[in-house]
Amino acid sequence: MRADVCASDDHDTRDRLLSAIHELGGTPDGDSEGLGGGLHRFRFLGGELSVFIDAWLVDIAGPDVLVELVLAEMARAD
Repeated sequence: MRADVCASDDHDTRDRLLSAIHELGGTPDGDSEGLGGGLHRFRFLGGELSVFIDAWLVDIAGPDVLVELVLAEMARAD
């Protein structure tokens, strides 16, 4: 499943996304813990979540259940 999260310049929502990932136990696949531009991967017990940030948009992709959990956690934290 894939979901558009926000505009790339919406730093509050990007912060909520990263918080939701960490709250749900996601760990970065690599050295970076932040969400700069480009492709980021986070590992969970239920699979891998990809976060892609370009000049216009932030989107996430992964198993349906995982994407839905991240979006729900973001909404709860709002």
